[in-house]
Amino acid sequence: MFRHLAEDIAFLLITHKIVKIEERDVYVYGLEVLLLNGSLLLVYLLISWLSGTMMNFFAYMMFFFPLRIFSGGYHASTSEKCFVSSTIMYIVSVVIVKFLPDLYQDCYWTFTLIISVIIILIFSPLVNVSNPLNETRQKRNRIIVLFLILLDLGLFVMFSNFSMTMATNEMIFIILNSILLIIGKMAQYISNDENQ
Repeated sequence: MFRHLAEDIAFLLITHKIVKIEERDVYVYGLEVLLLNGSLLLVYLLISWLSGTMMNFFAYMMFFFPLRIFSGGYHASTSEKCFVSSTIMYIVSVVIVKFLPDLYQDCYWTFTLIISVIIILIFSPLVNVSNPLNETRQKRNRIIVLFLILLDLGLFVMFSNFSMTMATNEMIFIILNSILLIIGKMAQYISNDENQ
């Protein structure tokens, strides 16, 4: 769906001589990414608004999104699979925050958060076919991930000390980031085994 729509838009841009035909593939890819991410944000905003969990949307933008960009992780094979799996993941975060807002006070979940942070620091940035990075960008992303993790942990401590349920939102999104890294790493191993 997203790919076809991106191809149609690129075709219109080419026929109106806004884009050169040689640049078609670049524009199709960029438009597909833009359409997918824009649609996801609109769906997340709608889910949050309907469920009364707007703070979850803001937490997603603050804690999940930046960390995911620089740490990498699993990438679905198509934009439609990405849309469905990402929406399910977001709904899970909404349900957890809605029904367990004080989860940040649970010592087992805090331990899970610490393990997740360690996983993110070990595996970030995850380099794969969907996220190719040269050595300079890998180093840069690793530094940014370290900075984001330190910032997130500082905010988590602050939110927890002030008994703010935003700590639960943050915890969930950091844990989800680590899960995507683990799945991405496993997909790499499976892919490498199949290629050998």
